[in-house]
Amino acid sequence: MTSYFSGKVFLVTGASSGIGRALACELVDCGAEVLAMARNLERLEALREEKGLGIHPFQGDVTSSKACREAVEKAFCLHQRLDGLIHNAGVSMRGLAHESRPDVFRSLMDVNFYAMIDLFQAAYPHLVASKGHLAAISSVMGRYATHQRSGYCASKHAIQGFMDSVRLETMDKGIHTLVVSPGFVNTEVAKNALGADGQALNKNSDSIINGLSPNEVAKKTLRAMQHRKRDIYPAGAKEKLGLILSRFAPGVLDRLLRNIRVT
Repeated sequence: MTSYFSGKVFLVTGASSGIGRALACELVDCGAEVLAMARNLERLEALREEKGLGIHPFQGDVTSSKACREAVEKAFCLHQRLDGLIHNAGVSMRGLAHESRPDVFRSLMDVNFYAMIDLFQAAYPHLVASKGHLAAISSVMGRYATHQRSGYCASKHAIQGFMDSVRLETMDKGIHTLVVSPGFVNTEVAKNALGADGQALNKNSDSIINGLSPNEVAKKTLRAMQHRKRDIYPAGAKEKLGLILSRFAPGVLDRLLRNIRVT
């Protein structure tokens, strides 16, 4: 992979922790330069300290269209090229749909979905020029849903639909479109998840703690990009079973999920 990514320029959102941080590290290790975007500048600077000059910190909030455009242009200006955009920034939720505040759903869509539109539209001409990569870190919840995550699942379903359509629209432009749909991954996603009142829950879950490592997901993502795959599902056996049942026995999956304790 080193020779494939060497000299390429990527923009990674949500790069201060979790899968985004792991992606930035893997890309730099493979010879790429990364515009690492996140709100937490201190963490971004620590990442640069660890990985060196291949990391270019960019403090910005993906819910700002202006910040998204600026991040894309700054990434392009590094070497007058942009070879890949990976939208990883995301937020989850824990709360019943009828009890959750409307702004919880709006926040989820702003971060998980609408940011992708801003980033893609800004990056489009650069990705056409480089025949580059457009990747979204989604979730198996973009393929099937479970309770107390209605807004999260909706935002990931939206990402899946958007990316599937963009794939068709850009095939003749040479852009590679990839959706990465992980299962449980050991990140801060549960701690940062919004409750029904819109406040971060600040607690983890055993499912997340025992999930895949972000590094494993990052390695599989880069491998899929190199081979220009359409979709990948880095997940455990239970989540993959859910994917199979969602297609061939959705009623069975509903009954199973209904009895699972949500954490």
